[in-house]
Amino acid sequence: MRHSFMSIKSRFVSLSVLSLLMATAPVLAESLLIRNVSIVSDGSSGDNPQVSAAQDVLINNGKIQAIGTRLGQADQQIDASGKYLIPGLIDSHVHLDGVPGYKGHDAKDELMLQQARTQMPRSYAYFGFTTVLDLTGDANFIANWNSVPAGPKAYFCAPVVIPNGYPAVFFGKEGQFQLTGSQYMLYDPAQPDVYPASFNKKNHSPQVVVALAKQQGARCIKVFYETGFGAQRNLPVPSIELMKDVVTQAKQQGLPVFLHGNSQAAYEFALDTKVNTLVHGLWHTHKGAEPEHNHSKLNRIADLLVKANIAVQPTIQVLYGEQELLNPAFFQNPQVQHAIPKQLSQWYQTETGQWMNRELAGNFAPAANPAELYQQIKQAYQQPLTTVRQMTADLNQRGALLQFGSDTPSGPFYSQFPGINGRWEMDRWLETGLSLAQLFSAMTSGNAKALGMEGEIGFVKAGLDADLLLLGSNPLQTVTAYDQIELVILKGKPLQRAELSATQQ
Repeated sequence: MRHSFMSIKSRFVSLSVLSLLMATAPVLAESLLIRNVSIVSDGSSGDNPQVSAAQDVLINNGKIQAIGTRLGQADQQIDASGKYLIPGLIDSHVHLDGVPGYKGHDAKDELMLQQARTQMPRSYAYFGFTTVLDLTGDANFIANWNSVPAGPKAYFCAPVVIPNGYPAVFFGKEGQFQLTGSQYMLYDPAQPDVYPASFNKKNHSPQVVVALAKQQGARCIKVFYETGFGAQRNLPVPSIELMKDVVTQAKQQGLPVFLHGNSQAAYEFALDTKVNTLVHGLWHTHKGAEPEHNHSKLNRIADLLVKANIAVQPTIQVLYGEQELLNPAFFQNPQVQHAIPKQLSQWYQTETGQWMNRELAGNFAPAANPAELYQQIKQAYQQPLTTVRQMTADLNQRGALLQFGSDTPSGPFYSQFPGINGRWEMDRWLETGLSLAQLFSAMTSGNAKALGMEGEIGFVKAGLDADLLLLGSNPLQTVTAYDQIELVILKGKPLQRAELSATQQ
């Protein structure tokens, strides 16, 4: 449910390794022994990933039972000589509801949509993501999602909003109070006259809202600093005092606070309110600010973020994803066919499925051909991309905590499809100068710690959940190792990666 400056809001194994596995579906073995595998994992402090000598890993009832040599027998055994075992990847910024880019309720599309809903969890797993965090979810939806066996385990943030602000404004003056998520709406003293008679402000204080989120199983609180875009501008934002109260209450409940904000003003708001994480990179500086004159201010913000221990998710792929919507060669990318089901992919390329492309194209001068239009949007996105790359590099240079999240999808964009969008975010990180080791730690132990789940996931350690990946290459040497996933192990059940591909539908 994110945007950039021009988007609009819309809801919307090797054969030796696999020889002992069934050709379809996960194997229902209670115990699994992976022999002679090199383990890549962070140390207990959550940094400095290392590669171990070949070891055996025994998995029993969904947990890593033991790591060592000559561990004995199991219901199922895999010889993984020359392979690498890593923790399953964690994407801490997704939006799971809806099919990206689909608008409408045409009955003839129902089979296509059902195939898409079935595939989306599998697409996350295909690209190695075994845990995801929905930043605007709710308990019932997440429970339904987690009933699907071949997909990542999902958790959610409770979206705490104010009336008429982002994103509540998109549901209308009355509709915003009728949503399930309105249970998390704050009473905003700056807007005393906008509430319906049924709205009891005592039930919408920071204390009550945060306690409710905790009770319903939220892993974090999601708040917003967004003044608007497109037709919706000059939106109200929460006061510093109100947000400080939310942060205080969340801290007491042990819930981190994630702030939507991609502007310089939002970063300053984060510093004022001491949230835990900014869930976007800094895409936009102050309006009219000259880059050369503003750079020292941005450096100061970076220094203060480090001092305040506020993490940042760069989410650079969001901008790439938006501009790729106008790339005429997008569907020729061979990775896309593994993420998006064929029927849905074909629909996206119809006149009906191109609705968002037309809206986005309306921001540009008429072009002689699609290639020319694509060049126009790439030029338009050059400045925010330059800004976010530079800020990310500056934060990294200062030792800031960078948290991996892809914002999948940020809006009605098929070019930000589940799984593949996270894979492309990896490339964006490396382009800013971050190392493969930093990327690895961010996607595993770093996100586990951010969710307070380092005792469950994020490491290859005895006692932790057996959400793991078996790779053909070392991810500390090449990012393409993430393209050489041989097995996805979900709660101890090994799945052939190929069986998770959209091409299997």
